Amino acid sequence: MRDERPWKIEWPTESTPVPARAIIDDAAYVGTIPQHYHRGIGPFLFEPFARHTAERIETRAPKVVLETACGTGIVTRRLREALPRDALLVASDLNEPMLAVARNTLGASADVAWARANMCDLQFGDAGFDTVVCQFGLMFVPDKLAAVREARRMLKLGGRFLVMTWAPLERNPIVGLAHRTLGAVFPEDPPQYLARAPFGHGDPDALADLLIAGGFRDVVVDVVEKAAASRSAHELAVGLIKGCPLVDEIKLRGEARLPEAVAAVTKAISRQFGEAPVKARITALVASAVA
Repeated sequence: MRDERPWKIEWPTESTPVPARAIIDDAAYVGTIPQHYHRGIGPFLFEPFARHTAERIETRAPKVVLETACGTGIVTRRLREALPRDALLVASDLNEPMLAVARNTLGASADVAWARANMCDLQFGDAGFDTVVCQFGLMFVPDKLAAVREARRMLKLGGRFLVMTWAPLERNPIVGLAHRTLGAVFPEDPPQYLARAPFGHGDPDALADLLIAGGFRDVVVDVVEKAAASRSAHELAVGLIKGCPLVDEIKLRGEARLPEAVAAVTKAISRQFGEAPVKARITALVASAVA
C-alpha cells in the first residue's frame, strides 16, 4: 500500500549543492560513534523496526539470509531469534567498528557469520541467498542503484529483498525537532546531516522506482509507523548527535560547542516530549521485492 499524503522528496544527486563546510563522510560510523549509536538511539530508532523486520522474515522461514548494513547487530539479534535454527545468517557491514560492537553485543555463541562488506561490491557468489535484508543502510550508499543490483545478484530466483529507509523528518517528530534545534544553535551554518542522509530518502515512489530499476519485481512499499521510547531526553539527544556523523558536522563548526548542542537538543526534547522516559512515533518506508 502507498501513503497518499502529498509529501515527496527528491533524492540528492551528485549535482546537488552542499555547503563546503558540511561535506563529511555520511557513512563513516567510526570512532566512538558505534557505542553512542547502540546505546543512545538503538533502542529508540532501531529496535521497533528490528522487531518488525524479524516478524516479516519469520513468516517465510528462509534458510539462507544476508543482512547488509547490519550496524551494531540490533536487527541481527532479532533475525537470529526469528529464523529456524538450521538457517544460515550472514551479517555484513562496511564499518569494522560497527561490526566489532555487533560481535561483542551478540557474543561468541551467536550463530551468525560476520563479514565486512561493501553493499555495492559484495564478495559473495551469485544467487546464494533466499532473503536479503537491509534496514536503514541504503540511504548512506553513494551509488544506490549499484547496491540494489548487488542485492538482486545475491538472491535466488524468487528470493525476497526487504529494505527500509526513513520517512522524512516531518514524519519523525523528535528527529525533526533535533534538526530544527541545531539549526537555531548554528543559525549561520545549520548542520544538514539528518535531513541530508538518514532522513533525506523518504519518497515511496523513488524507492519503488529504484528497486524496479535494480531488477526486482512485485515491489511493494509500505509507510509504517511505530511507537518508540528512550530512557531519557539526554540519552536520546546524545545518541542523535554523537551516534552518527552529525557529530563531525558539529565539530566542523567548533568542537567546543558540542556540549551546547547536546544541551539544546536535550532541553527541546524534554520540553515537548518529557524528560524521562521519552515516547514518540517514528515512521519508515518498508519495501519488499522479489528477485
